[in-house]
Amino acid sequence: MEFINTIPFKPDPLVLRTLLGACQVHKNTDLGKHVANMIIEQDPDDPAAYVLLSNLYASAGQWDKVAEIRKHMKQRNLAKEAGCSWVEAGNLIHKFHVGDTSHKQAFEIYQELHALVNEIKEMGYVPNTDFVLHDVGEEEKEKYLLQHSEKIAVAFGFIGSVGSSKPVRVFKNLRICGDCHSAFKYFSVARAREIVVRDSNRFHHFRNGSCSCNDHW
Repeated sequence: MEFINTIPFKPDPLVLRTLLGACQVHKNTDLGKHVANMIIEQDPDDPAAYVLLSNLYASAGQWDKVAEIRKHMKQRNLAKEAGCSWVEAGNLIHKFHVGDTSHKQAFEIYQELHALVNEIKEMGYVPNTDFVLHDVGEEEKEKYLLQHSEKIAVAFGFIGSVGSSKPVRVFKNLRICGDCHSAFKYFSVARAREIVVRDSNRFHHFRNGSCSCNDHW
């Protein structure tokens, strides 16, 4: 915030959205609300500001605030962009949405995903349910995390290239989920494979249990 206040030009919404995303990581709802208002002043019809603020309130368990924002978005006809991830295999692009079961290899994909998660839990991975933006129990939240499109895409990348040492390359139209980011560091060790994810912010190169972004994105 201090940096934004001292730069010699008006910060654009991209800079402010980055700060708003950081407010969720650090659970700073007061600053997050202030930053969201700064974005909305510049662009009242930017759904990203409302979505990020809603996510911030959800991670803090303030579900009444989440409901208010969703109601406001509905009144203004502002829609959140649906998240999806895609990966190339066999010269074909395979696209996945949250909880996707439409792929012909869906059974094998989820088998691999369950096996991976069980394996990395033994390595120290703990699902971060703060990234589940629904008011449900912990067990249900873990199920939601398993259904994220980037996890499905990476699992498919593994089963679609068994025996290969090449990196699994995944693209996502939105910012990568924090829990998926943590899981992929473990995946890179469990399968001894590099994973490259290009999200809406940057490239993430996972190798030997770490990411090129040093956990800042």
